[in-house]
Amino acid sequence: MEQQIVDRLLTTLDVAVEAFALCRVDRGFKLVARGSADIEVHYVLSGTLHLDVPGNEPMKCDAGSIVLVPPYLRQSMGADSGAGRELLAVDNCTPAPNGLIQFDATNGGHGDVQFVCGLISANISGSFGLLDTVRRPISEKLDDLPIVRLCYEMMQAEIQRPGLGSRALTGALMKTCVLVMLRRHFSRSDYETSLLSTLRDPRLGKAVAAVLDKPAARHSVAALASIAGMSRSAFAREFSHAFAMSPMAFVAKTRLHHAAELLQSTNMPVKVIAASIGFSSRSHFSRAFRDAYGTDPSAYRRGEPEAESAITAPPSASVRPNGHADYDMGRAAA
Repeated sequence: MEQQIVDRLLTTLDVAVEAFALCRVDRGFKLVARGSADIEVHYVLSGTLHLDVPGNEPMKCDAGSIVLVPPYLRQSMGADSGAGRELLAVDNCTPAPNGLIQFDATNGGHGDVQFVCGLISANISGSFGLLDTVRRPISEKLDDLPIVRLCYEMMQAEIQRPGLGSRALTGALMKTCVLVMLRRHFSRSDYETSLLSTLRDPRLGKAVAAVLDKPAARHSVAALASIAGMSRSAFAREFSHAFAMSPMAFVAKTRLHHAAELLQSTNMPVKVIAASIGFSSRSHFSRAFRDAYGTDPSAYRRGEPEAESAITAPPSASVRPNGHADYDMGRAAA
């Protein structure tokens, strides 16, 4: 049951991966970054990344590995496991021709380890609790998969020979790899999260499946608790613990995600889509959709960009007179 539901949740995953940095580190150095407000993802292109995060076991990530680092965690990144000279990322970065920021902890070479960094952001109706379960750094080596090898080859090509849209293309390639990583990660029987452990309770799983299968149904906390065979209070408590949101917030996310899919894949009138997902009026639907996606349904269908208030803004860097970018890795918090 839990694997079927996780599969459905991966289908609804609506995230963006924003490529923002190329990092090079030599042996004997440590590139130190303060925690970001977003999940960071590292793609090891060459060499071996040794990652140290306080409170976690040191990680050794070979070329072909993808690493997710939860928000607000300090990172020390090196090409070997020994002690090294620490260099703050914020003090060792310059703009690169491909639109990325280059973090350099080398003696002027290409780096004993090279990796590309990105930020994972989910819009308000985006991750359905899956990414909230990532509470510690995780790593998967995926170079056995042809699609991941191809993505890595294309990322390398964009770094070496940047062209128009290099940063956007790199971000799209990174998102593909993240989805492959999450699929493998959540399919592992030895991995345990509060979400997966809770979904192993068939009672809660039945309620989640009911929402995913029929998002427009007249769901209520009481009705979902009845499907789960639990008391209303126990169901609401267990659901919120697993998904970091209330049952009705999950219902709303599911409905709006389904509406977004219909807007992109059909010519159905907005009023019909609103009714099909359980909204009694178009105006109510439009307000809810705008709150979640940052734009009204008609503009979303036309492909107009979301507002920054609803979507995590992409990283930006202003270059100080010394040539350094005026932020730490991932818009780091001090």
